Amino acid sequence: MNNFDVVVIGSGPGGYVAAIRSAQLGFKTAIIEREFIGGVCLNVGCIPSKAMITAAHRLHQAQHDFPTMGLKIKGSVEVDMGQLAKWKQSVCDKMSGGVNQLLKGNGVTVIKGEASFKNSKELTVTPSGINGSVTGTQSVTAKNFIIANGSRPIEIPGFKFDEKDIMSSTGALAMTEVPKRLVTIGG
Repeated sequence: MNNFDVVVIGSGPGGYVAAIRSAQLGFKTAIIEREFIGGVCLNVGCIPSKAMITAAHRLHQAQHDFPTMGLKIKGSVEVDMGQLAKWKQSVCDKMSGGVNQLLKGNGVTVIKGEASFKNSKELTVTPSGINGSVTGTQSVTAKNFIIANGSRPIEIPGFKFDEKDIMSSTGALAMTEVPKRLVTIGG
């Protein structure tokens, strides 16, 4: 059994910062993450969307601003969605690796898997099916828990995400082709 002073559930912006600070204050600290270090924001939310917005802004500059500056591009400037998706993922991977290094550098134990409370001082961590998750179920105890499990897109009743015709924000950010039509609900 793993015993800690502080266990943080979720490694998004709230979780990893709390875990690092707990470790810096001298507490034996672990962080449990079901999916990817850095959480939704870093992997399938804020950061990838900002990367794509940056690319769109640069495209706009090349098409509209460069000529006013006297910069000429011979031929058309086009979007390669497949390459854009690869670049966006490389940005996310680099930042996730940075968060991993911060956790490691501050002595935080990283446990990959899904946490559920057994009682007020003990968790059960089960494999999440994501690469690098725990093998088999393990127990984790702590004096203190911080729950920072983030958010997920909400499905509208009758409109289940299939990531083809009806997409979550995660699916939209993973597109490799520009759709002919797109309707956004929420935001």
